[in-house]
Amino acid sequence: MSVVQVSSQAQGADSERPSTPKLGWTLDELARSLSVSVPFIRLEVKRGRLKAAHLGRRVVVLDTEVHRYLAQASDAGRSWR
Repeated sequence: MSVVQVSSQAQGADSERPSTPKLGWTLDELARSLSVSVPFIRLEVKRGRLKAAHLGRRVVVLDTEVHRYLAQASDAGRSWR
């Protein structure tokens, strides 16, 4: 099973902070990390394929949800081959 890994490059200048597990992703961080557009991420949320939460005005996707989404996408990709 091939699972796409989310890169830690989305943290940018935050790389100087102590290494702690990332709990959530903004839509912009997630889109940059996966090399897709923010509108695509929003569409996946709207379709119900990716779950997100509002924290104030910010939309955040939990890291565990990102891993679930990627694993499911990986499994779906294998079924059409």
